[in-house]
Amino acid sequence: MRDYLEANSVEFDDRNIRHSQEARDELMSLTGDLVVPLVVYGNQRVVGFDPDALSQIVAAYLAAKQPS
Repeated sequence: MRDYLEANSVEFDDRNIRHSQEARDELMSLTGDLVVPLVVYGNQRVVGFDPDALSQIVAAYLAAKQPS
């Protein structure tokens, strides 16, 4: 997931639930479970590596970064 986002020039915050109680709490509040990986962009969420869903998020992210 990290490699995919980096390869597509998407900036992201990498949160490790093994090392951060805050990250675990945030994940639980978002999903009700400790399921990873999770990508959240706006109101979109992708659990696991789903190339089609990730490509939609990448497209939305890149479009939002374009000057208007």
